Amino acid sequence: MQKIFLFILFFCVHTWSIGQDTLLFSYQDFYEQVINYHPIVKQSILITESAQQDLLIARGGFDPKLEGSFDRKVYKSREYFNRGDVYLKVPIWLAGADLKIGYDRNVGVTLSDDIRTGPEGISYIGFNVPIGQGLLIDYRRATLRQARIFQDIADTERVKLINKIILTATKDYWNWYFTYQQYILAREFYELAQIRYNGITQRARLGESAAIDTVEALVTLQDRQVQLDQANLELQNARLVVSNHLWGSDMISRELPDFAVPQPAVGRVIVESELDYLLQMARQRHPELQKYQFKYQQLQIDERLGREMLKPTINISASTLYKGLNLNGSETKTGLPYLNDNYKFMVDLYFPLFLRKERGKLQQIRIKQLQNTLEQQQVQREITTEINAAFNDVKILEAQIRTQTRTVENQQTLLQAELRKFALGESSLFLVNSRESKLNELEVKLEALRMKYEKAMATLLFAAGLSTWDNR
Repeated sequence: MQKIFLFILFFCVHTWSIGQDTLLFSYQDFYEQVINYHPIVKQSILITESAQQDLLIARGGFDPKLEGSFDRKVYKSREYFNRGDVYLKVPIWLAGADLKIGYDRNVGVTLSDDIRTGPEGISYIGFNVPIGQGLLIDYRRATLRQARIFQDIADTERVKLINKIILTATKDYWNWYFTYQQYILAREFYELAQIRYNGITQRARLGESAAIDTVEALVTLQDRQVQLDQANLELQNARLVVSNHLWGSDMISRELPDFAVPQPAVGRVIVESELDYLLQMARQRHPELQKYQFKYQQLQIDERLGREMLKPTINISASTLYKGLNLNGSETKTGLPYLNDNYKFMVDLYFPLFLRKERGKLQQIRIKQLQNTLEQQQVQREITTEINAAFNDVKILEAQIRTQTRTVENQQTLLQAELRKFALGESSLFLVNSRESKLNELEVKLEALRMKYEKAMATLLFAAGLSTWDNR
């Protein structure tokens, strides 16, 4: 009866539940906690904000500017000159031109007639427009366009950083899952060994069992005590690692409580069609590939600007002049205010004859374009390989989990048979302990495979540039 009682106790302990004093901390809750409050994730937002400030700086090249100067000279009570010029310069996006409205007053006995304006001064409205180099694109417009593209590059960097954090956090979560399952199994087998030791000791006192059996039971109990202590240590350390990813909305770190337990392994099965989906998503949305695409767009702007530099620099400046501060004070023969008899007109020309500097810069840009294309092709090949390799890992682990599950079931069958034989006196305590230890080893290995499977799934997502299956 004692042996039959021990046989029944084994299955009671082995199917013991985790109890009511635990709180399930699911992976989805963990994921949302990380994505919403992790400081590195929040820091990634600063990348985008920094790019927005770069865009604001680039737009500053098209800000209207109010400028002015005043110069006066008096020597030995003699006023030589008073020169003043105040104007508003307004950049015009489309033509790369500048509109200029100002007031100029130059008086003094030493000033020449070409700059003297008289006491009332001269108002003017004019423009400066390039008709050669800079007409289609110039440094200001190129900088602004590249700043807009840089925003997209910053977004890809942010996604890449978040995906990396999610991958690390996910692996730590499933490592916590494994250490917890390992601890549960170690505790179950320790309690079973303790019950058996107490039973064998009592039987030895009654003379129903050999005294040496108590030594066998004690050795098993002590060995499982060591295993339980080690499992508990690994579980506590895994909790600490998971706590590294837990933060609150107040940016105060959170600790994973001892009563929190991980969810069971999901075991999501993926099919061949999902591999094609992941490959397609990687081509379209992988942050590394997107970064190369945006970089190529920037190089296209550089190339366009480089071709523009091959043109001669021809700038036309023209202004219509008005007496005093009255912009309607000048009479025109044509009725058009910009074609009156009072105006200034100037043409600037600059053109290097060999264009070696400009041609060299343009060729450098084209070399960078080729380098970017070749790097993109190599990275795309590597990403495709990583996805396929991660997919193979997932499928192999699926098969291994199925095989290991059947192995555990078969070992349970062997243990049940051994316990029946032990209850009938046809087996020994050593064989029972050996069967139990092997079952424990196989169950721990099964949980390890489940952990590896979840990690492989996370690696597969990361290889495709994703962080969750909800992106589909």
